[in-house]
Amino acid sequence: MRRNWVIVFAVALVIWLGPTQLRAQESSTEKTSNGEFVYTVGHGVKPPRRVSGSEPEYDDKSRKEKTSGTVVLSLIVTKEGRARDIKIVKSLTSRLDEQAIKAVLTWRFEPATKDGEPVAVRISAEMSFNVR
Repeated sequence: MRRNWVIVFAVALVIWLGPTQLRAQESSTEKTSNGEFVYTVGHGVKPPRRVSGSEPEYDDKSRKEKTSGTVVLSLIVTKEGRARDIKIVKSLTSRLDEQAIKAVLTWRFEPATKDGEPVAVRISAEMSFNVR
């Protein structure tokens, strides 16, 4: 009889803790120095949408050398729809990395949302460079 009570208690505990663990997964992945929460897309956070901005441009030397490939950046899209805290995840060349960052800084986004409210999110952006 006592064993059945322990099983019932364990099941009730799992049911009670389940939503708490889910909320923990939905919470932010980082907090900035100014106290702003930065989310990741998913678990109720809808992604930002790029609405304007320029594409990266080749610098003359990279075009002449016919350098091709992809630069991958990690960045935060703010609640205001601007890119900041840009980091290079996958480099191509320092010149093309710089061109990729320069382009992202011109981008404007419709911000990500959580529960219908704008939030900051960390996303990745891939910039392809192909000589034609």
